Amino acid sequence: MKRLLIKKLIVISDVEESSREVSFEAGLNLLIGENKTGKSSLIKSIFYSFGCEMIFEDDWKKLVQRYILYFDYGDIKYCIIREKKFIKFFRMIEESSPIVLAETEHFHDYCAALMQEFEVSMDCLTTAGVKIPLTPPLLFRFQYIDQDLGWSKIGESFSNMKYIRNWKENTNKYVVGYQGEEYYKEKQNQLIIKNVVQEYNVKLKYFNELLKAIQTQKYVIDSNQEEINVDKSQLKAIFSELEELERRKIKIEDETSVLKNILYERNLQLTTVRSYIKELDKDHEFALNQEEDIICPTCGTVHKNTMFDRLGIVKDIQSGNELIKQIRNEVKEMESALVQLSVEKNELNKRYVILKKKVEHSKESASIANIYRNEGKQELVLTGKFERDKIVNSILEEERKAKLIEEKIKELNSPKRRKQILTSFKAIYEKVLDDLNVPLHTLKLKDFVQELTKTGSEKPRIIYAYHVSLYLYNLNRIVSPFNFLAIDTPNQQGQDWKNLKSIDEVLGQLLDKRGQVIIGTERETGYEEQASKVIRLLEARKTLIKQDYQNHKELFIELEKLSINK
Repeated sequence: MKRLLIKKLIVISDVEESSREVSFEAGLNLLIGENKTGKSSLIKSIFYSFGCEMIFEDDWKKLVQRYILYFDYGDIKYCIIREKKFIKFFRMIEESSPIVLAETEHFHDYCAALMQEFEVSMDCLTTAGVKIPLTPPLLFRFQYIDQDLGWSKIGESFSNMKYIRNWKENTNKYVVGYQGEEYYKEKQNQLIIKNVVQEYNVKLKYFNELLKAIQTQKYVIDSNQEEINVDKSQLKAIFSELEELERRKIKIEDETSVLKNILYERNLQLTTVRSYIKELDKDHEFALNQEEDIICPTCGTVHKNTMFDRLGIVKDIQSGNELIKQIRNEVKEMESALVQLSVEKNELNKRYVILKKKVEHSKESASIANIYRNEGKQELVLTGKFERDKIVNSILEEERKAKLIEEKIKELNSPKRRKQILTSFKAIYEKVLDDLNVPLHTLKLKDFVQELTKTGSEKPRIIYAYHVSLYLYNLNRIVSPFNFLAIDTPNQQGQDWKNLKSIDEVLGQLLDKRGQVIIGTERETGYEEQASKVIRLLEARKTLIKQDYQNHKELFIELEKLSINK
């Protein structure tokens, strides 16, 4: 049974020349510390390392640039390093010689490698219609309760999900296994068969046209069309060119899809860089109004604020503006390439129409058939029919397979199966709600997700109960990366005491070492002795420490140097 287990997180700040290493174990992990001790940022860093975009505190975003995450999936150990958009993904066969699975700034390339290791075959479509693999924010959307966003909505704590079409509907069904691995594998098989049938139909189309030209004794020309003189060799060349045109049209479609995908990413980069420059402008404006020494509100370190330091910020702003120019140029080039592809496609379509007319209105089509008959080459016609029948039989066989797959998909999507899953899930959910003293009539599921109609003090408990129940339900799944849950409890200020107490009420159900729960909390829970790991953060604004910075920095650099071909 494959399980996801977070082993170790390392965050590194080159600005402060400090870092932090935190290890986790199977079962319950408690991260205890008062407000502003870094609990939330460390939990967010786990998901950020995986590729989820988070809303960090401004101080953290400015200080921490590099992340290292170690985790197990089944018996295999993995590592991810991340620095801004750059992500490198390793399989740790041996600690001394990891294998690089992905090294990229292109998010979806990394996602493809990660999902292959997770054996997740679900594909998604972007709002632009580009097919992409499932992304970590979608995979983990029900496995994290954010300190702020997570207690008002369910499964919407990550910011890089909404560019994917039907992102809620598809993942809602996937995470409970209703439309799980088997369903998406069958959908993939369905797509493969569709493509095979399309290829056979293209062959059959040209084969029928050629066979018709050979067999026709009398070629009838439309009275409104002029006859076109084409000899035998030309006719053969026309069929070859038609086939080549068809292949090029398909290739243009693929190239267009790739360009549109990259163009979308570049536009996202533009938005990010603009936001970064905006923050630098604020830093510069702030620095201008400060003394020559500034005390960091996160770690207490004293920073210089000399004229040269301020000029450094200005240089960063200038570099950011240069990067914007570069990205804009790339965007213009891609837009130009898209226009060229569109023009080429139109030209191909025009050429295709001209060639088709030549075939349809060629006197030579009739003369070729007469030559074959006159020379006693009826066997060519018979052979042609035999080959055509082979193609037809192949199409029928693929369609038979497609029908079986369609029946399997209907079975996997059946109301009976939906009811079975809901019954199993509700049995767990009702128990958790009862333990939290929440009325059972609040249980209202839509596409397997709790509807949040409550706006009172019970709402956080309902959200908490749903996440915990889904986690417990997925512990019994045979193969699942959903045996991991991170809960960042809300600040105590202004919270209903029942909501705060409820988090401790069901901790006894989260001790199971088949899974892993990481909880950030400001208070003692009563389960410290039973927990697998207790991590205490004792000082506000002192999350990062200098002790292991050099070792962590060297580790990151060594991993960064490894080649994907090694």
